[in-house]
Amino acid sequence: MEFRFLCPSCSQPLLAEEESVGEKVGCPHCEAEFLIPAPEILPPPGPEPPPEPVRDTAFVSANPDGNLTCPVWWLRFDTGDIMHIAVHDSLRGDPVLGEDAQQRFLATRFNNAGQAMDAMSIPCSEIACPHCRRKLPPSFLGMPHHIISLVGDQSAGKSYFLSVLTKVLPATLYRDFGIVFQDSDPTGNAPVNDMRKALFGAQSPNQAKLAKTVFEGAMYERLPRQGRMVALPRPFVYTLASQDKTREQCALIFYDNAGEHFQPGVNIVEQPGAQHVASAAGIMYLFDPFNSPEFRRSLRDTKDPQLEKPIVDQQDIILAEMRARIQMIRNLRSGENIQTPVAFIVGKCDVWLHLLNGKPLSNPVHQGKLDLAEIEKNSNTIRDFMYQLCPPIIANAEALSSNVMFFAASSFGHTPLKIGPGEYVPDPAKLQPVFVEVPLLWILSQVCPALFAERNISEAKSGPLP
Repeated sequence: MEFRFLCPSCSQPLLAEEESVGEKVGCPHCEAEFLIPAPEILPPPGPEPPPEPVRDTAFVSANPDGNLTCPVWWLRFDTGDIMHIAVHDSLRGDPVLGEDAQQRFLATRFNNAGQAMDAMSIPCSEIACPHCRRKLPPSFLGMPHHIISLVGDQSAGKSYFLSVLTKVLPATLYRDFGIVFQDSDPTGNAPVNDMRKALFGAQSPNQAKLAKTVFEGAMYERLPRQGRMVALPRPFVYTLASQDKTREQCALIFYDNAGEHFQPGVNIVEQPGAQHVASAAGIMYLFDPFNSPEFRRSLRDTKDPQLEKPIVDQQDIILAEMRARIQMIRNLRSGENIQTPVAFIVGKCDVWLHLLNGKPLSNPVHQGKLDLAEIEKNSNTIRDFMYQLCPPIIANAEALSSNVMFFAASSFGHTPLKIGPGEYVPDPAKLQPVFVEVPLLWILSQVCPALFAERNISEAKSGPLP
């Protein structure tokens, strides 16, 4: 009869026949040699309370060489460190999450289906991070996860951008690339889903208004971290898989931060909510032209009501602060930049595209392909334009990463309406986003090219921007 046991060296579950007990074998995972142990004989459940599962406090320490990254604390760990969540109702009490939380434990027993068994011999299907003990997404071990950080100043429109992105991206991925974009955690993703439904289901401008992202808002949750309760941005998890199932799958973890998080002077220990940028596979920086004095002077002839709002001129400072934090967290040398793809998005392009002086941008997505040459051409046009208006912005963006591409996008596609002091919303009848998904498509072509293999790279000419 077959039975399961754990490798004494790497803790990976293994399978053996009872007749082979005592034989010397090598682990197929770590190649360590050991003697096959006798199968564990479980006593029948009795009235006595079961012993508490082992919880090794060493696992709260970060492992910088781990192959997995916690989507809540952004600390690394190995597959063998993963904890399981007890199912039986009597197994409550966790040193991190509190008395009411189901116990987290390091599995040592498995059933014939390979499921971890809790102390009451109930199979467990949910897993947790060994650092924060929060439940991990169902697909966490089945595919690589890539953190996508959305950064921008106050009022840049990040919440609108993310809501629109999760609306238009699934259609573009499926129609043009045969990739299915799915909600991996409907409960955890509820804030984004609710904003998207409110925006695209609105019957009036007032109904289309989205709440500003703030420290203690719906986009954040208070969690224990390193001995204190802190506000951390919620991870929004989505999976991507090819329609024909022949290409690699992956998952994306989006973060939307309050702009205040990146202001100089914010204590990143007491308010660590922006540290995901140091672990990000891709960064989307949303630039607000109405928060730039130089850019705004070029827009004097427009009737956009956003010209009335006060200027918060700190977007170059936010970029510099983000660079300083990443350097500190990653322990980079002074002047060393990162290679992470950074999509610099000049938002609200419906109000400024006419300023390109006869250099129309082209659609890089056509006929099921992503034209990377066209993306670079558009990027050069936008960079040259931005360089003339805001050279410090360009300098700080390119000092952050050696892999920066510039994009134009508009979440609304039209001039917004003013419904109150400092409140600007789209007209639901005119909502027509412009190229909101293109920056992320470029990032995806960088971080998970296998998913886009043989589908998205083309040197073909494209049509003009509509």
